[in-house]
Amino acid sequence: MLPLLQARIADIWAILADCVAELAVVRVDYHAFKLKVVLTDGSSLRINEQYRQGVLEQYAYYWLAPDGQLCVGWDNAPHHRDLDTFPHHKHVGSQENRVLSAESTPTEILVAIRHSLPE
Repeated sequence: MLPLLQARIADIWAILADCVAELAVVRVDYHAFKLKVVLTDGSSLRINEQYRQGVLEQYAYYWLAPDGQLCVGWDNAPHHRDLDTFPHHKHVGSQENRVLSAESTPTEILVAIRHSLPE
């Protein structure tokens, strides 16, 4: 698990480096980890990844505004079968607002967040 965690942290630094105020490892176990990334604009990113035999099986990336309100949350929980990008989807502004997700990998999600942050 540690090499996968280290790789994800390296991705975060490579993509969001100038926007990261703090990065904390919240939990690590045999097949999963959780991270919290506080960004310089006061927003935060909650990351949860679960692996099976070294392959990313489930993910949830939830980007929260400084007041804790949801900006965008990406995940691949196997619900919302009506969406063309099933199981990948995102929640925009609230859990109830589920939409298609063009981003289906952690790297694509990090890049989307970086592009949404002010320069």
